[in-house]
Amino acid sequence: MSLEPLAAAPLVTVEHLVVRFPLRGGRQFIRPVDDVSFTIGSGEVLALVGESGSGKTTIGRTLLRILEPSFGRISVAGTDVSHIKGRELTAYRRQAQMIFQDPFASLNPVKTVENHLVFPIRKHQGGNKESVDQLIDDLLERVGLTPVNETRKKFPHELSGGQRQRLAIARALAVQPQFLVADEPISMLDVSIRAGILQLLGQLKRDFHLSFLYVTHDLASARYFGDRIMVLYAGKIMESAPSRDLIRNPLHPYTKLLLAATPGSSTRHRLPEKDNQPPDLSEARVGCPFAPRCLSATTECTNSMPPMTVVAPERSVACYHPDALISVKPLP
Repeated sequence: MSLEPLAAAPLVTVEHLVVRFPLRGGRQFIRPVDDVSFTIGSGEVLALVGESGSGKTTIGRTLLRILEPSFGRISVAGTDVSHIKGRELTAYRRQAQMIFQDPFASLNPVKTVENHLVFPIRKHQGGNKESVDQLIDDLLERVGLTPVNETRKKFPHELSGGQRQRLAIARALAVQPQFLVADEPISMLDVSIRAGILQLLGQLKRDFHLSFLYVTHDLASARYFGDRIMVLYAGKIMESAPSRDLIRNPLHPYTKLLLAATPGSSTRHRLPEKDNQPPDLSEARVGCPFAPRCLSATTECTNSMPPMTVVAPERSVACYHPDALISVKPLP
């Protein structure tokens, strides 16, 4: 009999997720998310990285059931939430919440800070006026919106961009979730305040043992905040690895392009491409979607999608190119 402890089950499990949208006329479809599988552990941050249009936000919205998956399975805390509706979906909103990209558009301009927090607290937790007021004060203190008594009565237009995003974070926390989708939460903020928001999210992760899907196009912030990075292109996973491993030693040609375009990267330089046209998202496409841009693409790449190949513990890559299957150097 083995005495080894059983590995903890992941909090979020996504299996063969497909999201398809009809084109004009409804007879043809595109697949912005195509056969995507991954897990997120309890208290873990998975950073989902890729160019605009790669399907990152679509995955995040589907996980929170803002969008309906076309195929596949989404399980959160052991419960299949792929197609839940009604009361089950309302209950799921307490487990999982979203921090939207635009703090200007995600808040109601005619509601005060207090109003934005009262509604989710009463809907999902209840309580009398005194307990609700105390929870609002605690949330505002937690996200750094002080002095609390003055901030409660302000409207969104009276807050800075960073303060609005802190309010959006407080609203997501109001229902005491286990899992948060942070959809590029710093991309619309001034550079000077982005680090503060990431530090706040990191502190909340530690204090409440939260799990995150962190959506971003920025490998630098993904490295800072993410425990693991998953690289997405045209709705397909290209590579997945622990954050430091991927930044130090990218394997997939697309990951190398992303890293080369990252400000401050030691590998920052212009890499050659065959083409820079947007990828084909149609259902009829075949092969690796990055093949039209890849200098190393072969006939095999254009004829079939490379499978995800495990090249080291917790490292996998979808590429036929032999340079991708090199050994991974241990980090110091």
